[in-house]
Amino acid sequence: MTPNRRLLAELALLFALALAHALPAQAQSKGNDDKACLDCHAPLVQKKVVHAAAHMSCASCHAELDASSVPHRSKGKRLHGLSAEGPILCANCHDKQLFEGKVVHGPVAAGMCLGCHDPHASENIGLLTKRGATLCLDCHPEVQKGPHLIAGFTRSGHPLGNDPKQVLDPLRPGKAFYCAGCHEPHRSRRPKLTRFDSGTASCQNCHKM
Repeated sequence: MTPNRRLLAELALLFALALAHALPAQAQSKGNDDKACLDCHAPLVQKKVVHAAAHMSCASCHAELDASSVPHRSKGKRLHGLSAEGPILCANCHDKQLFEGKVVHGPVAAGMCLGCHDPHASENIGLLTKRGATLCLDCHPEVQKGPHLIAGFTRSGHPLGNDPKQVLDPLRPGKAFYCAGCHEPHRSRRPKLTRFDSGTASCQNCHKM
């Protein structure tokens, strides 16, 4: 091979390597799109509780995302290339009837799923963005202004589940006790989203007499 041809071959090889390096990972491996996403976005799912949808495919929610460039662009009008608006997208997997009822939690009625839940992963049960009681009390601080539900001899009220030492919920095995032990977080047929009918009978669900 003449020096000129060798030089051209070396330049062609260098050009091919540079082009391969510049191409998005998605273009290099069409069958491994999620791995390409995780090359940059792995921290989104490296937490204790991971959304089941994250194991399906990134495109199952981000179908309208053009990842051929950085930063990525949305091919539609929705942020992050989501294939549908938030609550509609969530309802593709989560039964819509679970969020409909006589009394519906305000954020649920407003379609604010992400007001309480992380869409990818969380360190908290139910993909909550904060520890249960802390999250609830962010919107309902008045609950802490006095004894909750019942004063008792100590005037401390019913536990809210925001103590440093978590107590297990007696009616929900394996789950920590907090507001959702007595209140439905999404919808209920009872006032104040309670799980049980009012009166002492509701107390006896946990406090056997």
